[in-house]
Amino acid sequence: MHRRSSVRDAGRRLSPAIPPPPPYDLQASHSVVTIEGDPSRPSGRMVFLDGHESSYVDLADPTHLEFSYMRRIGDVIDLIRPPRQPLDVLHVGGGGFTLPRYVAAMRPRSRQLVFEYDAELVRIAREHLGLAASPGLRVRVGDARARLAERPDASADVVIGDAFSGVVVPAHLATLEFAEEVRRVLRPDGVYLLNVIDCPPLRVSRAEAATMLIAFPEVGLVADRDVLRERDAGNVVFLGAGVPLPLDGLRRVASRGAYPDDVLDRAAVIRFAGSAPVATDATLDRWARIAPPADLPVPLHGD
Repeated sequence: MHRRSSVRDAGRRLSPAIPPPPPYDLQASHSVVTIEGDPSRPSGRMVFLDGHESSYVDLADPTHLEFSYMRRIGDVIDLIRPPRQPLDVLHVGGGGFTLPRYVAAMRPRSRQLVFEYDAELVRIAREHLGLAASPGLRVRVGDARARLAERPDASADVVIGDAFSGVVVPAHLATLEFAEEVRRVLRPDGVYLLNVIDCPPLRVSRAEAATMLIAFPEVGLVADRDVLRERDAGNVVFLGAGVPLPLDGLRRVASRGAYPDDVLDRAAVIRFAGSAPVATDATLDRWARIAPPADLPVPLHGD
């Protein structure tokens, strides 16, 4: 479903300490989980939820980000602070816990909190996907919006929104009111990163762009240029902050590879949003009408 990075390592052998993927589907509380091995990367695991590609985890290398959109999120995390400086990171959605493992490896001593709706998915991640108990990584089960409301003001450096029901961000996690709660929880120089999946004519992305522009003084987005040109389906990652974003650095790293991503600044995001309406709690029903189809195919090739 997601575009994949071109960084491959077919020569690695699976360590005896790394178990093979389970040969059967696993039942979580709200979905059926399928974990498949990667023939070109023995320690790689592709995670499917109800048949939808959800996560990719490298059991041997937590710094490996297979999906292009995750690589872009990782790039922003790498750019906002000096290397290895710890961060307070809040994750909306756990999935395969790829990004929490990445932050823990790249920025030791970081404090991370993950909101995951499905308790059984957390158990599966611990048993099969390398999620280890750590004092720097806490997981809280429950609805992310209710959990976020419990967090103190100015308590996070980064908030990452990567929660989905199928290919759709749950409507109550995409509204202006939710974005305002995120901004409340962020420190003055904090950054919000939100991943959405969309297809032409990009109605979800344009509505989210309009929403982010109201919620944050500084807004950017990064996506495959064919997605932005309405030639393809794929991921769109939004950035929101109260301070200037590291867009120049993001452009440098996002322009590499066979399938480069485009980075838009606030002025370009305004043009992209056009006349799209802002997503609000009062218009949740509209979110379902503009959402991509449940069986949306998103290309696998990467940059």
